[in-house]
Amino acid sequence: MATTRILYPSAQLVYDAALRWRDECLIGDGSLFSSSVRLGLVDGEGLVRDFVENPDLGSGDFLSKLRGQIGGAGATEVQLAAELLYVHLLVAWSDSISGSRKRQIINTVLSFSPGTSAIPDDLAGRLDAGLVRPGQAFNSYRWKQFNLLIEFYVAVKRLDQPARGRLFDDPAAFIALLDSLPEQGADIQRNSLQHLLFPDVFPAMVSRDHRELVLAHWPQLSGPHDRPEALRLAAMCAALEPNQSWDGQAFTNLYRSPYWWQWLQPSGGWTLFLNWGEWFLDRVDLDQEERDYKLHTAALLADLRAAVDDGRDWVTMLREAFKDTNVVSWRAFDPFLSWAQEHSDDAAAALQALWHDAGSASIDRFSRLVPAEAADGLGGRLSIASFLLGAIDVTRFPTWRSRVVDKAYQLTNFAKTQPTSSDGEHYDRFLEFLDLLVDTSDARFRGQIRDRLDAQGLMWTLIQVEPDSAWTPAQVEALQAWRSGKGTGPIVGPVTTPVDTPKVHDDPLADDEPRTLSDLAGELYLDPTFLDDTVQLLHDKRQIVFYGPPGTGKTFVARKLAAWIAGSPDRVTLVQFHPSYAYEDFIEGLRPQEGTAGFHLVQGPLIQLAARAAADPAHDYVLIVDEINRGNIARVFGELYFLLEYRNEAMRLLYSEAPFRLPHNLLLIGTMNSADRSIALLDSALRRRFYFRHFDATDEPVSEVLPRYLADRHPDLAWLGDVVARANQRLDDPAVAIGPSFFIRDDLDEAWIARIWSAAILPTLEDHFYGQPDRVRAFELDALRGEVGIAHDDPTPAD
Repeated sequence: MATTRILYPSAQLVYDAALRWRDECLIGDGSLFSSSVRLGLVDGEGLVRDFVENPDLGSGDFLSKLRGQIGGAGATEVQLAAELLYVHLLVAWSDSISGSRKRQIINTVLSFSPGTSAIPDDLAGRLDAGLVRPGQAFNSYRWKQFNLLIEFYVAVKRLDQPARGRLFDDPAAFIALLDSLPEQGADIQRNSLQHLLFPDVFPAMVSRDHRELVLAHWPQLSGPHDRPEALRLAAMCAALEPNQSWDGQAFTNLYRSPYWWQWLQPSGGWTLFLNWGEWFLDRVDLDQEERDYKLHTAALLADLRAAVDDGRDWVTMLREAFKDTNVVSWRAFDPFLSWAQEHSDDAAAALQALWHDAGSASIDRFSRLVPAEAADGLGGRLSIASFLLGAIDVTRFPTWRSRVVDKAYQLTNFAKTQPTSSDGEHYDRFLEFLDLLVDTSDARFRGQIRDRLDAQGLMWTLIQVEPDSAWTPAQVEALQAWRSGKGTGPIVGPVTTPVDTPKVHDDPLADDEPRTLSDLAGELYLDPTFLDDTVQLLHDKRQIVFYGPPGTGKTFVARKLAAWIAGSPDRVTLVQFHPSYAYEDFIEGLRPQEGTAGFHLVQGPLIQLAARAAADPAHDYVLIVDEINRGNIARVFGELYFLLEYRNEAMRLLYSEAPFRLPHNLLLIGTMNSADRSIALLDSALRRRFYFRHFDATDEPVSEVLPRYLADRHPDLAWLGDVVARANQRLDDPAVAIGPSFFIRDDLDEAWIARIWSAAILPTLEDHFYGQPDRVRAFELDALRGEVGIAHDDPTPAD
């Protein structure tokens, strides 16, 4: 029987939580978070009264408004609100809202009333998973989604318990009840409930537009038009052939080949990717450059597999296969080879697990049998495992490489897998991408992309290969601009002969400088949208200020972003203001002559960098003014008040009396510590000339930096993100919130966390709570760890 349930292991975390909610909270009268709490109709009606019928139409975010609406309610009503928000957030992928942010929202609501029960560890961890990208309205109109969820809960609770049980055995009755609720612009929540509560019937598709498109494409499969949309969609999915499998089980995924391109046109990012694909296919012989040598290596791997099965000396053959390829870094395969040689029986068992019922799921079996010292990290494990799958069929199982795959996903806005995803899930997502390329072959590539191996070769070429001298400068510039995320298409020109494209021997695990803004966002653990908006603002006014409390990464981000904008750190200059800093230090001034009487004119860093920028109009130059508010800005800036606003006009300077103008390609980034001096104290003339970007440790994207960093670099210390979030929630003051920068260090461990907390965090809080030692004690590390359920002798959280 076909199912619409996503069969990935990470998805089961979500389905299990939804099943528990259905059985214990909807059919039963229990609490999702506590077996000793009873919740029911009276609590739901309280939320209708206090939230649904008492909307807050003023300014403020969802949580601050919710606090005003239900902050005075009893513990059980607040408990129900938090648990319903848990269900609301459960469905969303981490690139829409991270697990840490989900937990922060729920914990904030739980803090509205004493006596509430915290999220159990096993349920808290499931928030790192997700099923869909729910769209912008999911975050922007959370109150509408929450309204519908409350109304749904109350409608179910008004049934007697046997009727509730029957409701969740009858998809048609369930849809009838759901459709009887007021139309509130909450389609995302309505459609999420359908899949969460009936995952084998209704697809994981929450977008109204997407549902309309698929029904319009397969009208003959969906039944009579007078039936409810959800039931028509379910009938259509049941009639389609399953197109995805996991560990021998099949399911129907409308967002995967061959269905996706049948009902949805490629987006702008995909279209550009395909356009560049056509461009390169006219100029590159993929068989010669990308296919033939991989087939040769696959033949070696097939011999290796036979040797493992026969018990022959296969380790030497494994070494030769790795040496024959350039698609796996030696830094990844050297430890694996050493382990295989020392533990050949264990290694053979891992290889046989990989090759038995070969596929994405078998990669997980392989990864469980290979120790960290043999293949550490996703990049190492998956590049080795996918390479070795070539022994089965390299045209079905091409090699995965993180940097190239991530870049392709970024350029096409293809959703990545979740933090909870297994190695096999990451690989299966890669195969989805390749299948979409294969699907376009007849229409766009004239059949040149025959299988996944060709698709992989094209992806490699698009991301890695550099043009040769036959390309015009404009064509080279267009390619570089597209690869950096600027949305540039290929330029038709005189290139008529194939480009000589040597195989790329770069290291897939190398730490290259980021070339796209998304790369930079990943390096900084920031939301790419935040950086993109920042760049747009900076290019608009040509100057911006990053402000916020200490430890939020203002200067670090400014330096990294400036180097990306300028294209080189050599075109970036940093100065730091302080109370003694003057006009003469920053712009120009007279200084004593050495060895003789008199003075000479010395140019400051602003004039020097402006001269370089004016002489090099093809590049941007960036001046960073760190701690901009610690100097007497009006005195230091002088004529800059005029020049920053009127870049086309010149003004005579104080000492040289030479006409001077600021070149358009000179950008200025200031940083200011709002704990030292409020932004409100800056004069209005300066504020009018700058955009201001708030680095708030309690709000996204800065609040997500530490959890993302820990998940990537120190996953065993992930509990620290919850501890910091709880501390900031207790502080309830962005001006003194704990920022991520205190803990961004390669050698972070439990000992360093304790040192930083006692020597940096607590002294600041002691100053903030001067004369209130009891309040400070609540912020001690052990106390906070206890609050988030992490024992001191067991630093690894259950989630």
